[in-house]
Amino acid sequence: MAKICLGLVGILVLALSCIGTDFITESPLGNPARIEIEPRTSAIQQGSAISFQATYYDTLGEIVPGTSFQWMSSDASISTIDANGSAVGNQPGQVMIVAAANGVESEPALLTVVSDPSQVATVSVVPDSGSIRVGETQQYLAAAFNLNNDRLVGKVFSWRSSDPSIATIDNTGLLSAMMPGTVNIIASTDNIDSFPAFLEILGESRTGMFMESGTSYTVRGTVLLETLENGSLMLQFGSDFSSSNGPGLHVFLSTANRINAGSLDLGDLKMPSGAQSYQIPGTVELETYNWVVIHCVPFNVTFGFAELK
Repeated sequence: MAKICLGLVGILVLALSCIGTDFITESPLGNPARIEIEPRTSAIQQGSAISFQATYYDTLGEIVPGTSFQWMSSDASISTIDANGSAVGNQPGQVMIVAAANGVESEPALLTVVSDPSQVATVSVVPDSGSIRVGETQQYLAAAFNLNNDRLVGKVFSWRSSDPSIATIDNTGLLSAMMPGTVNIIASTDNIDSFPAFLEILGESRTGMFMESGTSYTVRGTVLLETLENGSLMLQFGSDFSSSNGPGLHVFLSTANRINAGSLDLGDLKMPSGAQSYQIPGTVELETYNWVVIHCVPFNVTFGFAELK
């Protein structure tokens, strides 16, 4: 009799745990240390100098004062830079300036050296960053300025993409997104390049919002099914995702808002809250399933679902 009672208690505890609403608090993860340079884009006349400033940020995003930097120029014949970040223009041309410390390198800054203050010194591009999806287009515009920051009208620009397989751009600045990935877009006139404009090409995707299944359990937040650069699919829950706690919670892709014979089990729910991602088998296509389901497998209870649109 005692064994039977203990067994019933175990089942009851397991069942009740499917009703809990406890949440796990994840410790924040640090980002990689980074170095930022100012100014990012600049121009000087031959024989003049300009000072660059660098700031070191640790993995928590805090500024580390007193950091010693190593400064580098991509072409010392055009511009040299000393240990204090002071760059001198030796001859006309363009160079990339980089600061390094503790094994970390900054993103490069662009320095242009001109012989005549009235000639093109800088080229600006808008937008200077952004993201679009495969199949979409983006119109870019460029403007040229002299050393006094006067706009030079009538300039004709050429355009180039760092990877035409990802995005192409025509001579009017109209970009076409070909496949997922990242590219830099550069406009040029009179042999002067713009600072690269960063663009991310997102794969085709479907999105949804979790809702409750009509039980006492709650599931909330956004979900994204996206095609990655390599052609595979990734299911991503947003940082706003949260679910009631329970045993044996699994993530399913399904053709309906419930589990059926054709549903695909992606495995355990990794966390009851926060951003997380799930790799999708290569046999699955973007339109194969229309629902994401959070399901308590031991008790065959659906906690919530999201329709992909």
